[in-house]
Amino acid sequence: MQKKPGRKNPHAVALGRLGGRVRSEAKKRADKANGRKGGLVKSHKKTVAARRNARRPRPGRRKQI
Repeated sequence: MQKKPGRKNPHAVALGRLGGRVRSEAKKRADKANGRKGGLVKSHKKTVAARRNARRPRPGRRKQI
């Protein structure tokens, strides 16, 4: 387990904040493509896993009749 530092370097924090605000051409293209798809797309793998987990019997639960 990693140890948390007491305080962050304010200069490093400011530099990271500036980098996150940059709007590159690649970011613009990705945003446009995601917008065409309707926003955040659910992956097929996640939806299949969620369905499988919903059917799986949980320990301590009885079947409802």
